[in-house]
Amino acid sequence: MTDSWPTGLVEVGTNAYAYVQEGGGMCVSNAGLIVGPDSCIVIDALFAPSMTQAFQAEIKRVTDKPVRLLVNTHHHIDHTLGNALFPEAQIVSHVNARAELARIGVSPLEHLRSIVPDLVAETEGVNTRLANVTFEGTLTLNLGDREVRLQHLGRGHTIGDIIIMLPDEGIMYGGDLAFHRVTPLAFDGHIGDWLAVCYRIADRSPKTIVPGHGPVGDMAEFRKMSGYLTTIRTQTKAAFDEGKTEEQALSEVDIGEYASWTEPDRLAMNVARLFLEFREDI
Repeated sequence: MTDSWPTGLVEVGTNAYAYVQEGGGMCVSNAGLIVGPDSCIVIDALFAPSMTQAFQAEIKRVTDKPVRLLVNTHHHIDHTLGNALFPEAQIVSHVNARAELARIGVSPLEHLRSIVPDLVAETEGVNTRLANVTFEGTLTLNLGDREVRLQHLGRGHTIGDIIIMLPDEGIMYGGDLAFHRVTPLAFDGHIGDWLAVCYRIADRSPKTIVPGHGPVGDMAEFRKMSGYLTTIRTQTKAAFDEGKTEEQALSEVDIGEYASWTEPDRLAMNVARLFLEFREDI
């Protein structure tokens, strides 16, 4: 049975919060809040307006300081469609994330309509906002005397993922580079490169990790996710090397304990993506 966790604001450090959403499945993502002496940084803006508005209500519960910066961890609209509900905030993202969001806009809504129809119905007429500040490698923000470090560690879940570190406290907001107790999804990703990014994250030894989906955790929780990626990649590669088809590989991959995670049927998309990777088509 999949573990459960409630929707709400979780304090992960002094004036640092995660906003987690129960279930963590399709379009049910997390966000973050860092409160400074004069203003706040918000990390990701969620999907449906009701989600973003609930998050904003929680922000107002803990601070009356304005949100001046909104950081997007990547371009997927379950994290960025809510940008429009922060009209006064400057938006920061990796240059690739901005380019991808500009390219796709709200077009994924048509596909999502058959998967999460009630949530998509809420988004009628909503347009996302693009970042007006972009960077490539590392960008350091100073919120009073607190350093907030944004880093792109390479292609992983997408080509424009970033992590947000509070290095003094060992707190990391991982976006969709981190899934805790929710099956990772690589429909835009490269699992081999994602695993390389996981090693780079491990080198930074974060103590507290806010994932893009699922509950707040630590490196042990994060390693479970990278273990899933390793498990499916190893088994799929063996099937690929034996000349088996994608369908045969899918029927043979054993995800073991990960079958209890939210939406385990994402394996089909992940195996399809791995076949593209092994054919060097991505």
